[in-house]
Amino acid sequence: MTYDRYLLRSFFHTFTVCVVSTFGLVAVIDLFENLDEMFELNGNKGLLSLFSLIATLNGYRSILFLDRAGPALIAISVMTVLILLQRSGELHPLLAAGIPMYRILRPLILASIAVNGILMLNQEFLVPRVAFLEHELRHRNNPAQTSVESLTDHSTRISIDGDRVNVPERIIEKPIFVLPAPSLVQDITILEAESAQFLSAKHDQPSGWMLRNLTTPSLADVSHSLTEKGRELIKVQKNGHDVFVISAITCDQLLKRSSSFTSLSTWELLARIRCPAFGPVSKNRLVLYLHSRFIQPLMNVIAVLLTIPLMVRRESTGLVTDSSLCCFVLAVMFGITQGFQSLGAIEMVPPEFAAWGPVVISGSLSAWLSGIIRT
Repeated sequence: MTYDRYLLRSFFHTFTVCVVSTFGLVAVIDLFENLDEMFELNGNKGLLSLFSLIATLNGYRSILFLDRAGPALIAISVMTVLILLQRSGELHPLLAAGIPMYRILRPLILASIAVNGILMLNQEFLVPRVAFLEHELRHRNNPAQTSVESLTDHSTRISIDGDRVNVPERIIEKPIFVLPAPSLVQDITILEAESAQFLSAKHDQPSGWMLRNLTTPSLADVSHSLTEKGRELIKVQKNGHDVFVISAITCDQLLKRSSSFTSLSTWELLARIRCPAFGPVSKNRLVLYLHSRFIQPLMNVIAVLLTIPLMVRRESTGLVTDSSLCCFVLAVMFGITQGFQSLGAIEMVPPEFAAWGPVVISGSLSAWLSGIIRT
C-alpha cells in the first residue's frame, strides 16, 4: 500500500506539472500575441480591470484546455513516471520479489481512470457553461467572429440569418427570417427586426424566436399573408411590435456550427440529434461525435495500457528507444482514429463503425503487447 500511494502521488504530481506548464506556455504565448487585443477589450478601465480580464479569459480557457489536452497529458504523465522509475532502478527489487509488473503499476492505471472521470465531469458540466462565454468575451469587439451563419429549419423551411449572435444571452442582432411560400405565407416574406431572442419550450409553449420591434414588413401585412399552417408557427404578439416564430433552431447552432456542438453536454447532443430541424448530413455528424465522446475515456485508458508494456518491455534497448517507440505507436493509433473519423464524416462507413473501429484495433494491440512486458 505504501508503494501504491507513492506511485499515485508521483502520477498526480507529474500530471499537475504537465497541465500547469503546458497551459502556462499557451497562456504566455497568447498574451504576447494578443496583448493589443486585450488593451482594446479593456478600453480605458485601468490596469486592475485589465488583469481581471486576462484572469477571466485564462480561467475559461483553462477549462477548455483541460478538455482538449487532458487525454494526451495522461499518457505523457504515465510515460514520465515510468521513465523516472526505471532511471532510479525502483522496479527491479519489486520484480525480484515476485510481484507482477501489472500489480506494481496498477495505481497508474487506476489514477488514469480517475483523471478520466474528472475529464468527463469537466466536459459535461463546465465546458458547456464557459465555451460560449469565453468566445463572446474574447470577440465582443470583433463582429466578424460572432457573425450569424444562416441556417434553414428542415421541419419548417424557415431560413434564419442576422448580423451578430450572442450565444450566452441567446440574442441575434438585426435578425432576418425568411418565410417560405406557399407553405407558410402566400408570397415569400422576409421578417426583419431590431433583435431576436430564443425562448426555450415551457409547458404548452414551444421553443422559438421572439422578434422584437419588427421593422419589415408591417404586422398587418404579416397577418394577412400567413396561411393556416403559417398561423400555427408564426404568432403575432398583442403588443403590436413583436412576432414569435416557432423553431427548434437554437442560438449556438448559428455560430460556428461545424464545431460548436463539441461544446455541448451529452444530453444537449441527444436532444439535437432528435431535433427535426436538422437534415441527415448534420445528424450523421452529430451521431459520429456522440459515439466518439462515449469511446474517448476508453481510448484514454487503452493509450495507458499501450504505454506501459512499451515502456517496460523485456527486450528493452534503452529508455530513449522505448520512449520513441511508444510515441510512434500512440501517433499511429491517433492517425488511425482520425482516419476512421474522416471516413465517418464523409459517410463512407457508418458512424458507429467509424467511432468503435479504433477501439477494437487499439484494444487488440494492447492485449497483444501485454505479452512483452517485463517480468
